Amino acid sequence: MDASSKSMSGSIAEYAVSFDLNTVPPEVVAYSKMLLLDLVGAALAGVTTDEGQAAVMTIKALGVGGSTSIWRSGIVTNPAHAALANGTIAHAQELDDFGGCDHSGAVVIPAILAIAEAEGITDGTHILEAMILGYEFGVRTMDVFGGYRPCNDLGWHSTATCGSIGAAVAAAKMLRLNHEKTCDAIGHAGNIAGGTWSFLADGAMAKRVNAGKAAENGVISAYLAANGMTGPKYVFEADWGGILNTWSHKDVFPEKLFEDLGTDFGLMRSGIKPHASCRGAHSATDSALILRQHIHDHSDIAAVRIRCNRYNIRTLGDQTPATRLAAQMSMPYAIAATFIYGHSGLEAFEEPAFSDPVLRDFMKRIDIEEDETMVGETPPVVEIELTSGKTYSEQTLIALGDPENPVPQAQVEAKFMSLATRSLSISNAQILKNTILGITEDGALTRVIELMR
Repeated sequence: MDASSKSMSGSIAEYAVSFDLNTVPPEVVAYSKMLLLDLVGAALAGVTTDEGQAAVMTIKALGVGGSTSIWRSGIVTNPAHAALANGTIAHAQELDDFGGCDHSGAVVIPAILAIAEAEGITDGTHILEAMILGYEFGVRTMDVFGGYRPCNDLGWHSTATCGSIGAAVAAAKMLRLNHEKTCDAIGHAGNIAGGTWSFLADGAMAKRVNAGKAAENGVISAYLAANGMTGPKYVFEADWGGILNTWSHKDVFPEKLFEDLGTDFGLMRSGIKPHASCRGAHSATDSALILRQHIHDHSDIAAVRIRCNRYNIRTLGDQTPATRLAAQMSMPYAIAATFIYGHSGLEAFEEPAFSDPVLRDFMKRIDIEEDETMVGETPPVVEIELTSGKTYSEQTLIALGDPENPVPQAQVEAKFMSLATRSLSISNAQILKNTILGITEDGALTRVIELMR
């Protein structure tokens, strides 16, 4: 066998090539359909955003023509550009799934659907195989670096870096590449991956592009390999330039790439968002919803205190967010919106709520402080002081949407309908929902692609 068999990429390829949906537990297959439904809903809402429109106009400027749709735009292009635009669109509302490579769905699903449309693939079973593989090796690549926080500690955004690996594995499966070429595709993905957290400094839209670019990287990597362009077989472990040595300055754990592979499915670690904000703010948001039960309205609250770890302050501590994205990355904003409006759904981050002087004034009552005893993933503590002098505090240990506290299917379907109807009629949204849930049935994948055009 070629040298690829001895590399980490080669071992991934060996597993991916032989992977069969028939070997997957029913609960994993069922959840993959939930995640597919959720991602498509997020994307259909993302089409209408400024980020979504910017992605569409960018592809138009680069030149259109081809066989692959940019969702709900009427534009067709090549599969790589479609993946770029659709991945950006899918992440545009901050309502796509979390807990994989960070945002696995917005990376993997645009890549596989782009290839399905370009290549005329109609088998929904094949879609789920590629999807499960993409989620698997996106999150396992992140595990190699010690998990989410260590992986992102240097400022690389794991959605873009680890996500590119996951997208490449999924895309290679879609193209039915053999072992050697799948290994090449993974090598290309690791070689060209990038994307940083610099968007936090000013709330730039670029965060959304990180998902789209990872999806595009996966598609390009698979097609490069398919057409004979060799990729670095040792992209993980190469002494100079291997991603083990370049994406982290901390200890790495290569064994995590394969530990319990085939029994512990990475896709099951992805969660579905009930709130339109960064997942890191969800525990505090859930706590605010509970605390809201102690007040008549927000005027009863004299002060709010958030105790959290240093990482939460660095990523979610903005108390004067100037853009919609910055607000979605702001724990104080999400909490203020929850106390004032009773929710932190999309409308809480859009006009007129975004500029609401009442909300902005309320944020001045919120103090956020570091608690050095809170390490790792310890969730924040939210405390309110009422004008009466009474105080209440709450700490939500497992936020709604976490795999250990999943959003019920009925709520996932309701979320889909509320988002999908931003760009589809109610009847077509209902048809699309039912078709996705039956994606392995004859003709279902073709119908999904038609409805997304």
